[in-house]
Amino acid sequence: MKKWILAAVLAGILLPANAQLQRKYQYGVEPTENITSLEINPTFTAIDDSAGISTSGVTAKMYKVIDPNWNWGVEVPLTRFESPEKSVSGLGDITLAVNWMRPESIQGGFGYGAHMEMIVPTATDKRLGAGQVQVGPAAFALYSWNNGIFTAVGYKHMLSLFGDHARDDINMGRLRYNLSYLSENKWWIQGNLYYYHDFENSGKMELVPEVEVGTLINDGTAMYVNVGTHAAGNIHSKDWSVGIGFRILYL
Repeated sequence: MKKWILAAVLAGILLPANAQLQRKYQYGVEPTENITSLEINPTFTAIDDSAGISTSGVTAKMYKVIDPNWNWGVEVPLTRFESPEKSVSGLGDITLAVNWMRPESIQGGFGYGAHMEMIVPTATDKRLGAGQVQVGPAAFALYSWNNGIFTAVGYKHMLSLFGDHARDDINMGRLRYNLSYLSENKWWIQGNLYYYHDFENSGKMELVPEVEVGTLINDGTAMYVNVGTHAAGNIHSKDWSVGIGFRILYL
């Protein structure tokens, strides 16, 4: 009897320790991570470096879990546009979003999901927004391995519905490929490759690579830095960009 009591005590001590060793940290990086979070994201984009045209600002992103498979969110940008002719600051276009996801198993495997967003033309100046009500349906799939590596592919279509008739209509597709490594030591690195295709103007496209490195400050707080650039194509949305993110998880 004493041996069984001792075995039960040891199991009670060792099993929680083993569970801790097998714990998978959540970074707010994988598309299937459904976490209530607040993110503050300052960015700078050199649209035309040689001409001195750029945008900078900070976006607040709040996402709230509805249930294990759904969440909703809102993104509010404060933006500054700078050029030799004129510079303006103010509110940009607000994004409202809802997400559905089917997470992969904790041991790794396939995951997938869908996303729908609406962009509202709330910009206080025409240089800070598109002037159009837009929708952006998207879908993605990913595969993750036990060693912390996952890869994902997704497609998003951006379409303007109505708005300022003097502004260009939007009918743009975006294909994204992602390869990421999530370390057990609370840091991550990921590469994104974006392909944009303008269906409104036939033959217009752009290829934009991006690299991001981030870390968990503690179990509920993360920060990252990412850089991107124009690589190819006859659309030239920017020369380069850099962003910093501060993410509070499990609110």
